[in-house]
Amino acid sequence: MDLLVIGWDGASYRHLKEFDLPFWDGLSHKDYLYPEGLFHDASYISSANAWTTMTTGAGFRQHKILGFVYGKYTGHPLMKGVSLMARNQAVPDFFRRVLVSEGIGRLATDTGRVDAEKSHIQSSDIPFKRIWDLLPGTAQVFGLPLTYPPWEINGSLMSGIPAPRPEEATQPLVYPPELEDVIYDGSHNGYYVDLPSPVNDSSVDESEYADAHLQKSGSLSERYKHVYNSSEENPTFGFLMLRSIDDVLHATEDKMIIEDVYDRIDKISSDLVSSIDPDDVLILSDHGMAPTSPLRVDKDLKMDHDTRQGVWGGTTDFDLSNQIDVGPSILDYFDVDTELPQERDEYELVTNELDDEAVHQRLEDLGYA
Repeated sequence: MDLLVIGWDGASYRHLKEFDLPFWDGLSHKDYLYPEGLFHDASYISSANAWTTMTTGAGFRQHKILGFVYGKYTGHPLMKGVSLMARNQAVPDFFRRVLVSEGIGRLATDTGRVDAEKSHIQSSDIPFKRIWDLLPGTAQVFGLPLTYPPWEINGSLMSGIPAPRPEEATQPLVYPPELEDVIYDGSHNGYYVDLPSPVNDSSVDESEYADAHLQKSGSLSERYKHVYNSSEENPTFGFLMLRSIDDVLHATEDKMIIEDVYDRIDKISSDLVSSIDPDDVLILSDHGMAPTSPLRVDKDLKMDHDTRQGVWGGTTDFDLSNQIDVGPSILDYFDVDTELPQERDEYELVTNELDDEAVHQRLEDLGYA
């Protein structure tokens, strides 16, 4: 493999500088990674928005993905005023976040805030090709947000959040479909854990919840290695998303738990890299995490997304500063001379209301919906 990208969803630069993490500390290049101006200034970003920008090279007004729980961006006569207020640093962080998330989400999207009765954002709503669709050779991509249902690629693709559980999905969760029985083999069923999030159920022990998510990340990494080692043609590009940092830090502020999460994700990544032995590695986070504003009363979130603490690290200098730089930098790495974003052919994915209910439940499990 030429390049392996590992997503450390929610990893914060301040934590990475604080903890002893041998794999991370051994990377020769690292720096902050910020979302585009509006979201950075407003201190709000969704993983759906951020990873879509990073893997398409398209800004928000092009790809139109605000988040998991909103419809596609359509614009609104009040958008200019909302954007100006959201970028005004004299307005407290919490209110700037609400202006972007709820203001844009409810005013300027085609369905507003979606629920189990409405169609959720899915992979076919993103109008641009992803990075791996433009690269030479084969790719192995596991767990990237908004890749359900998967589509035909030169390689393999496993759907990420918010894909339904295998028994609830109306479409294959994996491309090619014959890999589904290999990946979802009984010992691994995606990102689902048996415990509900402490965000939704305060009786759940935070340490047990963290351990359950870390076991899932370890299981996903093992599935990734198994598929890679079984490939007839070794992929030249790889991507694996590890969500544990984001999911667990939403549910705890306990310093010991947080340090353990980083330590185990660092070890999982180190073991994966040792097994696959790529020429280069790139670690990406979509945002950091910070204590939740006391003004937020709708969810029992302990920590929330911090746009000022996203980070990248690599074995070579990818020269990144903003999320929209990621796609072009990867193309440059492979000597692909292509402007981004690249429109893709439209395609229809047939899903039904069962998918919407399952996806909504998945988002509730994680504290989004």
